[in-house]
Amino acid sequence: MELVRFSAPAHLDDAGPGSDFPDQWHDLVSGLIAASTEVSGRGAYVNPVLHPVRRDRERAITWTGLSRPLLMKHRDDRRAAYAAAESRDVQIEYLEWHVEKVDGRIARVTFTTETPEYWMLLAAVHPDAVLALYRRLVSPAVAEEDLFPDGGEYDPRNRWNTTDGIVHYVMPINSMGDLLGVSQESEPSQHAVDGYDALPYSRATGADARINFDVWAMSRQGLSVATADPPGLYMIGWDDSGWTKPDGTPVGDYWTIERGARGAALRVTYEVPAGEGFLVSDIRIGGRPIEFGAQIAEHITMSAHVVSGAAA
Repeated sequence: MELVRFSAPAHLDDAGPGSDFPDQWHDLVSGLIAASTEVSGRGAYVNPVLHPVRRDRERAITWTGLSRPLLMKHRDDRRAAYAAAESRDVQIEYLEWHVEKVDGRIARVTFTTETPEYWMLLAAVHPDAVLALYRRLVSPAVAEEDLFPDGGEYDPRNRWNTTDGIVHYVMPINSMGDLLGVSQESEPSQHAVDGYDALPYSRATGADARINFDVWAMSRQGLSVATADPPGLYMIGWDDSGWTKPDGTPVGDYWTIERGARGAALRVTYEVPAGEGFLVSDIRIGGRPIEFGAQIAEHITMSAHVVSGAAA
């Protein structure tokens, strides 16, 4: 398998025809991956542009969207974990969300897995496209000055991506660079026999631990491992079984994919259609009313995809 160019996440085409944005995105991603890194055993994590891999299998590395450290800290008080998780600054599992309320009750929750690197590059190459996307995704009231203060560079922590909405990650360790950096980390003991016996291990997040363990396990088999194309972080599913409406019946499908596709979603909203006559806060999960976006995030399955095989 010879990869010619890294595609945009979920094969997005925000730049339009004739743009050199796809080439610049490819260069950015490729620059985050070393040619070859010995991560564990006889295998390696490789840059598939420089070291093609025979694609024997593709693996979805999965975890759930709610912060594992918060769940561990508040293991005896789930509600406290949910409340603490509402700050974007602690949403560290590569999933961030924004809650919209009506009279103090949750009406909609928007989730994103989009990276700052993508949006900052798009803003540098096509600022008009970024403004148009913000107006479509968040609010028609978004002004150019809000995103590009004093006519300068794009501000990723602008009001429409923090207090008044959400477009992409703002938590510092949620990024394409962090995803690919974790993927290239070496197994610390180098003495694990097989499977997931790599110890000692110090990372607390569910995402980084899962990525490390899975990449190391494949590498110990003597395989070359690489990010799948298109590289990125995705919501690949959600489980609302057992969720009930105010009358006790099962909820409908209230999920909407706004960017990406089913199995590779980048932006998802959860909102009850107006005709149903109730709000998200009226839904119960396991008998408990939804008070926080974190309760929904806990039921979202996240993924990063890798390919593995012998070096080509």
